[in-house]
Amino acid sequence: MEDKDIFLKLMTWPEIQNRLTKTDIALLPVGQTEQHSTHLPIDVDNIISTGLAKRVAIETYDTAMPVVAPAIPFGYSNIPFFRDYPGVFSLSPDTLVGVYEDVALSLIRMGFKKIIFINGHAPNPPFIQEAMRRVTKETNAFLAMCNFFQIPNKEVATILEEMDRPPVWGHACLIETSVSHVFGAEVRDGDIREATLGDVPEELKNFVPASPEGITLPSFEYEETARVYWPENGSGSKGNPEGYSKEIGERVIRATTSPIIELVDSIKDMKVALKDFSK
Repeated sequence: MEDKDIFLKLMTWPEIQNRLTKTDIALLPVGQTEQHSTHLPIDVDNIISTGLAKRVAIETYDTAMPVVAPAIPFGYSNIPFFRDYPGVFSLSPDTLVGVYEDVALSLIRMGFKKIIFINGHAPNPPFIQEAMRRVTKETNAFLAMCNFFQIPNKEVATILEEMDRPPVWGHACLIETSVSHVFGAEVRDGDIREATLGDVPEELKNFVPASPEGITLPSFEYEETARVYWPENGSGSKGNPEGYSKEIGERVIRATTSPIIELVDSIKDMKVALKDFSK
């Protein structure tokens, strides 16, 4: 199997037309372009989301033959202090929702009736969810989001406990470094720096960085708590990347892709009746 058998961007339009006689499922990687500390390239979120989508497409090729759509390489990172690092791009919420909506509609116009967002950037889900709501309402296509920052949480917690690490992960940390390394990211070993956290305001110590279940704080947006994650002169990572490995990466990848593979195989024969839509 070659990349041109999986990636939509490598197909000609007649090849896409032919593929649509065999599948109506498109995997849509969604990432971001932003700093990933001193040891990883700024493309990490796109590397991870595309790598996960490719792994799922390979594993389901014989059963469902999904395609991997071109990745959307920009997301939301307009976060106090974080946005000041070189390499951070950010789209406004309205623009971002519109991009997700328009790309999904483009795929539906082609003939893909089932669109699965593969998300690789933690702040993206609210905007993906709004786009999915709009597109579902307009077209009646099947849409789903698979979130790298939620699906493998149980396996990640086990790994961090095994390594005697605090349950903090999500940005240029042990987990992201290991997974992106599997998918080809170049790790600058000599530039690895452990993350440091700033001081949490006394009144919020029970709510930041982790809140009780059911309570949500926009702690990345509130300047007093954003500084906890991104202290002055910090490395730009969240968690300690030291000890990363391909073995850890593969464990997290398996935990992430297994339920997505199940989803793809479950919907492959599902009938979807599209509405007429104008866009």
